[in-house]
Parts: sequence; C-alpha cells; structure tokens
Amino acid sequence: MLIPFVVLNLLTSISKKKFVSIGIKGACHTIAAGFVAFLAVIIFNPFHLTNLTHTFVISVSKHAERWRDIHEWHSAFDWDNPVGTAVPFLVMYIMAWLLLVGWIAVSIAAPRSVSRYTKRKAKIVGDYQWPKIDLALMVIAALTIYMAIRSRRFIPIAAIAACPIMAMFIDQIVRAISATRNFQEHNRLAVRPMSSDLQLFFTFAGAVAVLFFGTWWGLKFKRVYLDPWHADPKLNSVFMRMTASDAKPFYASKFIKDNKLEGKMFNYWTEGGFIAWGQEPDPNTGRTPLRLFMDGRAQAAYNRDAFDRWSYVMSGGYITAQILARARARGQSVTTTDYVEIGQWMGEQLRERDVWIVLMPAVVFNDPERKNAYHAVRGLEHNPDWPLVFFNKKQKLWVDIKTPQGRELFEGIFTGKTLYPDDYHANLNRGRNLLLYSRELADKKTGLRLAIAAFNSNPSPTPILEILLVARRSAELKGDVDQFCEDYVRRFTEKKAAWAKQDGYRLRVEAARLACIHLKNVAQGQGNTELVSFYLDQENRNLRELGRVSQGQKW
Repeated sequence: MLIPFVVLNLLTSISKKKFVSIGIKGACHTIAAGFVAFLAVIIFNPFHLTNLTHTFVISVSKHAERWRDIHEWHSAFDWDNPVGTAVPFLVMYIMAWLLLVGWIAVSIAAPRSVSRYTKRKAKIVGDYQWPKIDLALMVIAALTIYMAIRSRRFIPIAAIAACPIMAMFIDQIVRAISATRNFQEHNRLAVRPMSSDLQLFFTFAGAVAVLFFGTWWGLKFKRVYLDPWHADPKLNSVFMRMTASDAKPFYASKFIKDNKLEGKMFNYWTEGGFIAWGQEPDPNTGRTPLRLFMDGRAQAAYNRDAFDRWSYVMSGGYITAQILARARARGQSVTTTDYVEIGQWMGEQLRERDVWIVLMPAVVFNDPERKNAYHAVRGLEHNPDWPLVFFNKKQKLWVDIKTPQGRELFEGIFTGKTLYPDDYHANLNRGRNLLLYSRELADKKTGLRLAIAAFNSNPSPTPILEILLVARRSAELKGDVDQFCEDYVRRFTEKKAAWAKQDGYRLRVEAARLACIHLKNVAQGQGNTELVSFYLDQENRNLRELGRVSQGQKW
C-alpha cells in the first residue's frame, strides 16, 4: 500500500485546493520510513522476504488459484466457508457503497446549489469550506476492500482502513447539507450549530449505546472466553479459545519429541509449522529430526510441484477417485474391500517417498463431508502394515511397521518402551492396542481396565468409543462394558449440575449420550421396552444439552 499512497499524494499535490496531500516533502518522509521498514523485514526476520512475496504468490501469481486452498484465502462471500463470517463485512461493504454514492452526490449538488443561489443574490458569507478529497486514503480503503473480497483473511485490514473513511463520508455529508441549508435560509455558509436539546439527545443516545453494547459484548466475552470452556478440559486459555489453537497437535508433538522420532513424515499441510516448532532442531543446521512432507506457512516457501505431490497422495490418487465414482454410480457406500485397496496404494506411495510416519488431524479423519482425503486416511487404517500408535480426539499417528523404527515404536506400546505425554494418552493408546491385538482374555481385560482409566481421567467420547467399539467385540467383556455405561450414566445424572460449571463439560455430555445409545440398544436386544424408553429419553435430553452448550460459547 506504500506505493499507491505515495504516488497518489504526489499526483494530488499539484492541486492542494481540491485534494488532501502530504506533498513532496511528506512523500519523501514516507518513502524513507518504508525503506527502513523494508530493511528491518530483511534483517530481523529469519525468513527474509518470504512473508512479503508469499502474499503476491497467493494473490496474483500464475498458480495463485492453486495455492488458495485453505479457507482463509477463499473469497469473503464464499458463504459455505466455515472460517469466520462474511455477514458483518457484507453490511460494511453495502454501507460503504451507499456512503460513497451519497458523498459524491452531496459533494456535487451542494456547491452547485450555493453557486446558483449566489448568482441571484449576494456573495458567500461564512467560514465553511468545501471538504478536500483525500484520494490516497480513499483508494487504499478501496484496495483493502477488494483484497478482502478476494481473500477473507484481509477482512480485518479492510475494516480498519475503510471504517474511518466511511466515518469521514458521514461527517462531510452532514456538514455539507447543514451548511447548504443554513446558506439558503440565512444567507450564511456555515455549519449550523446543534440546539442544546439535540446535543443532549445525542449525548444520551451515545451513552446508552456505549453502556448497552459494552455490557452486552462484555458479558459475551466473559461467557465465551472466561467462563468454563466446555470444549476442552485443559487447552482452554483465552489465547486457545480465540485462535482455536487447541486443535493443534500439542500432545502428538510431545509424543514425537519424547520418542526421538526422526526421518520423513506425511503431515497435513496447515500443521507443518506447529510440528516443526514442537521438535528440537539441529543446533548447527536448524533441521528438525522428523522432516515435514508439506508446510502451509509462508516462510516454508514450498513450490507448487511439492504442493501438487502432497495433494495427490492426500487425495488418495486416481484409485480413490475411481472407487468413489463407482460407489456413487451404484448408489452405495465405499466397502471394506475398497478401503483395503486404497490402503495398499497409500502404503506404496508413502514407502516410495521414504515416509514411515503419518500424522493427521480430526478435520481429515472426522470430515463430515467425507472428501477424498477422508477415504484415503480410512484406507490407510485398513492397511495392517500401518497400525495406529498414537491418537486422541484431535490427532492420529500411524507408523510403517515394515521399517525398524516403526516396528520398535509399535512393539514398545506393549513393552512400555514407547512414551506417551501423560497417563491419559498412555492408558488410552495401550488399552486400545491390547483390546485390538491381544488374544489372551487377561490381556483384553487389562486393555479394558486401561481404557476405563483413560476415560475416568478425561471423560470424553474418544475413550468411550474405544470401549464400545473395540472392547465389546469380546463376549467375555460385554457385561463389564454394560456395567461401565450404566455406572457412568448414573454418575452423570447425579453430578451434571456440578460438571456443567467445569471445563470439558460438552465432552462429558457427548460421552453420556453415547453410553445411553449403547444401553438403549442392549435393552432393545433384551426386549425391555421400559429401559428402551428411559435411555431414549436420556439420549434426547443429552442431545438438546449438546446443542445448548455448543451455541452458548460461539462468538
């Protein structure tokens, strides 16, 4: 924005009667300040020019559309975009157009009206001066709005730049109309002073507005950012809530660091920077032990070919596209056989690239739209050579056990050599793998005990789903699973009021809902209609509670 600001100020300096301009001297000062800032970016930023060039690559380069794959770079009026909201920007956008048209109309009509009047009567008397045009700031505001329309990540910048200009339009429109009417009625070109009653009204209205909106937004801020955070029992600081950083792989990164994993990994591209940050780089080269496949940070400066290779593997390649097309044509879902085929392809592609670790976020493996990437990851889960060695509700990490390091990490789950960030993750992951792979009943019981211990330390859907979906496969464990669900539903009912005031409450509600669904199905199998009705009612209550809690802490 520095270049258009300087150029427009230089162009308008030739007519300072009509335009606002900082003049040649001001332009020189601006250029000097810009040059110093440019040098500071190069000298003090370890990534040098990439923060500047990345914006141009994303916006106007040959492959700009290819790069604008993340939600923040989509258009402001991409209404299905889950990131942010375009409605306030749309309101500002419409207001800006209306004010611009009104300002132009008044700027033309008011002087003409005064000129016609003075031709018939006396000369102009009064201290009002028609406002000068601040072309530089207007154009910059327009450019920021255009940037926001192209990419919604610029909406805050557009608001900061455009709102003062809109306020200026309102001020100049009101003053021009007031001065014109005063001249027509009293032959004096001056802004008519407000009456004391009108001043009192605006003062009172302003005070009421500030008090109302300040109280409203203050209470909302408290509810969303300071009250108990229902979405997570630990990652719940104001920063985490504002930035949604709780979705980042904190625990997965600690797992990688504690187990000293190195080599090549396949990761989700928007998490590359965090994964790199969570490792200990080589003090001499700065390289991380576990090398990223892709990184969405501007500083990473990956070229388009690397992004295309990542996209190809991430989507499951042509084989996944063909399987999905065939399933849609049949009007059927993807079968287990299809997933096995996809999984074999994924394993081959990863080995060709010397990748032995895959880390994926919930946005992929829990994708409600079930895009190609979802099926690619599901396919990998059906590949026996790629077992899951770490997971929680936000991340999953698979390893290739055909590699020595992958085999060692997987076997370490059962021997205790594989390290986990805390007791919850240790119990959850070891419990799952004992339930899934052990043949001895004693080991399966140990697995169930560990899974229940994980749930008790963090009551949430993830451990209870492992208990319901994995543990209940063993006929000998069904009774223990049913008893666990009954105990939790009873405990939840008793402590619901107290838990509602604690962090992670929504997770407890969802866990109770899942337990009710399971117990309802058990009761149906037993033909116990009374219990079916009871657990169905509890399930619906919990579902309504989930909706209330989720909406209550959305900004």
